[in-house]
Amino acid sequence: MRNNPYPDEPTSVQPTEAIPRAERMEDLQPRPAPPPPPVPQPTPEGISSVDSEELHQEEARTVRYAIGKLNDFLQWFVVVLEVTLAIRFVLKLIGADPTNMFAGFLYSLTSVVLFPFSTIVHSPSLHPNQAFEWSTLIAMIIYYLIFWAIRRFLRIIISSPEEAAS
Repeated sequence: MRNNPYPDEPTSVQPTEAIPRAERMEDLQPRPAPPPPPVPQPTPEGISSVDSEELHQEEARTVRYAIGKLNDFLQWFVVVLEVTLAIRFVLKLIGADPTNMFAGFLYSLTSVVLFPFSTIVHSPSLHPNQAFEWSTLIAMIIYYLIFWAIRRFLRIIISSPEEAAS
């Protein structure tokens, strides 16, 4: 056996055979696991009317919040749609070249939402790229009215009968 230069360190531990058999870890009996605490099950009699009212109010607040967020998204969407249609109208009015990257992208992007209105009114033009697009103006009005009606309906849904929906 090698000599340990540090005799105070626990490297020179007695082998397991030197420990009496009654003190060995494998001979000790494991403690029984404590039983899990019982989970109380709510019963209709156990729930007070105050608790159920608070739960109902919390659910109502969650639904109001979700509908309010949807309303905010619709407002953002209609603003973006109206601004892009207004930019298209101005670019068509001044005769922006459709081969330009920005103008071509905007014309392609907005042509999707203008498709239902494309043949309502013929757009008068003096120049091949220049036109007064009545269909864009009509689409702006119609889309604004549709989104206004949807947002108003959502506002009515989340307001209680006592409140005035502003």
